[in-house]
Amino acid sequence: MFGGYVALDLAHHSRGGTAGQSLVSDLRKATGSGPGDKRRLAGAALALGAGIWSMHFIGMLAYRSDMPIGYDAGLTALSFVLAVGVSGAGLFAVARNRHNNYFKLPIAGTLTGLGIVSMHYVGMAGMRMDMDLSYDVVLVAVSVIVAIAASTAALWLAFRTSRPLQRASGAVLLGLGVVTMHYTGMAAAGMEPITELSTAIGGADANPTVLPHAASHSGQGIALSSSLLAIMTGMGTLLLLSLAMLSSMLDRRQQAERSAEQEARYRAIVDTAVDPIVLIDDRGIVESFNYAAEKTFGYRAEEVIGRNINMLMPEPYRSAHDGYLDRYHRTGERRIVGIGREVDGLRKDGSTFPLDLSVGEWHVGKRRMYTGIMRDITARRASEEAILRARDEAEAAKVEALQARDDAQRADRAKTKFLAAASHDLRQPLQSLFFFAHALSDKLEDHPAAPLLASMTDSLNGLRVMLDSLLDVSRLDAGVVKPSVTDFALGPLLERLSEEYRVRAAESGLTLRHVPTSAWTRSDPALLERILRNLIENAIRYTEHGDILVGCRHRGGALRLAVLDQGIGIPADKTQDIFQEFTQLANPERDRRKGLGLGLAIVRRLAGLLDHGVTVQSVPGRGSGFFLDVPTAVPRPIPKPVRVPAELPDAKGLIVVVDDDTIILLSMRAMLEEWGYEVVAAVSADEAIASLLNLGRQPAMIVADYRLREGRTGVEAIRDIYGVCGVRVPAVVLTGDTDPARIAEVQRSGHRLIHKPVSAPMLREILTTAA
Repeated sequence: MFGGYVALDLAHHSRGGTAGQSLVSDLRKATGSGPGDKRRLAGAALALGAGIWSMHFIGMLAYRSDMPIGYDAGLTALSFVLAVGVSGAGLFAVARNRHNNYFKLPIAGTLTGLGIVSMHYVGMAGMRMDMDLSYDVVLVAVSVIVAIAASTAALWLAFRTSRPLQRASGAVLLGLGVVTMHYTGMAAAGMEPITELSTAIGGADANPTVLPHAASHSGQGIALSSSLLAIMTGMGTLLLLSLAMLSSMLDRRQQAERSAEQEARYRAIVDTAVDPIVLIDDRGIVESFNYAAEKTFGYRAEEVIGRNINMLMPEPYRSAHDGYLDRYHRTGERRIVGIGREVDGLRKDGSTFPLDLSVGEWHVGKRRMYTGIMRDITARRASEEAILRARDEAEAAKVEALQARDDAQRADRAKTKFLAAASHDLRQPLQSLFFFAHALSDKLEDHPAAPLLASMTDSLNGLRVMLDSLLDVSRLDAGVVKPSVTDFALGPLLERLSEEYRVRAAESGLTLRHVPTSAWTRSDPALLERILRNLIENAIRYTEHGDILVGCRHRGGALRLAVLDQGIGIPADKTQDIFQEFTQLANPERDRRKGLGLGLAIVRRLAGLLDHGVTVQSVPGRGSGFFLDVPTAVPRPIPKPVRVPAELPDAKGLIVVVDDDTIILLSMRAMLEEWGYEVVAAVSADEAIASLLNLGRQPAMIVADYRLREGRTGVEAIRDIYGVCGVRVPAVVLTGDTDPARIAEVQRSGHRLIHKPVSAPMLREILTTAA
């Protein structure tokens, strides 16, 4: 019985039956056994085998016979091995029956019973005495049945629950079964003395001598003293079982301490988690409720544990929860388990809130357990809603911005069209005034009205400068200005501009100086000159007294051109506004002598086109400095210029002029004839072609206005005249239109484009170059 209790206790302990109800033990049972369980099972097999084996031989020592009895060492050892091995196999089978398989229990009982039976009859075979053994088959069968039945019943009692009393009952039943089997087996044995005939058959070497209390046949192994065997068996078995029992108790205590430590660690992890963690069984009953869950839902753990989890859910989740569990158990259809989703939670005060729920599934035997990890996403939901609102607002702002952009583009296109139309309409009469004034200047050279004509010419030049500024802006916006970048010396350019503007500065009471330089740069000379002209004119216009300085200096690996004045200065908050179109800080009365406010806008556009940086530094009342950063270039020798006086050729050619404005046509004809040219003046291409056919001559140049009658253009008129002449001659297109599309069209045609009003010297230079 002692051996049976120790064996059953160790086997039950290895199965995990002593872990109580802790979550850690449930996890341990769910994840399988470790090396300690195998050691406990080996100890259980050894304890049961030793108990059975010692009971058998102590019982045999209680048998009294008139003849001395000895025991064969080999068979005795084999009987012990069978007791340990076969009965241990039965214990192993039932201890590993974690899923309560009802077929394994009879198999385990049968193995244990066979271990008892095999140990008994092998032990009986190891007896050495002068008698022959025989067995009653019925009693042998009864002994086998008793051993198997007692073993099965004992194992069923020991492993059906975790109570020590039932293990003790199973041990008593197993001990009684072993004893019953033993004495039934002894009753089945029959012993007959060996006759002299059998001794004679055994041979002359047979030794019938029996040692007192320990006889054995000669040559049949080592004989052991029965008294010594009794002492060794009893003491050894008691010592073995006591040590096994003590080891089991110590091991159980250590495991309990480890379980408590693991339980505490688990509780510490779960209770310190920032997210609610709830453990439920397969019926939805709460078994664990951590501290974060208490704070989130407002319940204490004892108010929730033992109740259905649906108490934490509002409708319709509450009513559907149990049905969902049943459906999942039946069909395996996953809606939350292993997936996760957003649901609503119900607090103790009745308020609901959104939470993110993820559920994991695990098993303890046939039980399903579920761990739910939740997170209050109220703040996240609010953030998402704020993001959605911000996105909607951004979309609305984007639509408004696009609408504003479209409006601005329409306004810009309208401005461009207005400027183009206004420029064209203004340039037409201005062009005729230029031609008439020039024709009069030759006739009134010494006339008393000559000063008045000169004043009128100055006014016309001022108006032309304003219109040219509008034209520059339109051409830059059209993208038809293409830089022609080259390496050139800055010194001659600065010197020429200084000489040109020094007289104008002196007329305003100013002193214009420039600093000579030998530096070279890489840029477009014409566009760079245009930038410097605008900056110098701007300095003269807004400086009442003092000096203007033009020069450049090295700055790092680049050059910085500077135009410095001692003018009125610019407030710090307006240094960027001055580069906007039509902005004049010191001209609120819009004095036309101070321009239109387009000079610096042109500077900014040209600097951007050339990839030159432009900056301004100014102190109100003390002056301003405009700086242009340009790249450096390697200097080269400069050839000395040869001036050739421009003279009109002796032989005057035939000029074809096509313009639908009769006033301009008459004024240009008068001026050209005054210069000695023959002129064919026509209001259309057809009229010009008819005149040329009557004359039978080819023209030296064609000058055509862009806009003609019936929607035709000067480009088309030149093309028609080319068709009649059969040869391309120099052609010039005059236009007062600043529309970027018109400018681009004329430039694609390959003809020279001149904007009205064109001055007489410019037209004479064009004619001279063509000739």
